[in-house]
Amino acid sequence: ILYFIFGIWSGILGLSMSMIIRMELSMGGNLIGNDQI
Repeated sequence: ILYFIFGIWSGILGLSMSMIIRMELSMGGNLIGNDQI
């Protein structure tokens, strides 16, 4: 069951990171510095 929880956690983390990167790209790099990507 640990792998199941890790799979859900990694899926949510990946989804949130992709959404943050999409917001960052749409905003033109104001939300997160370009040196961190």
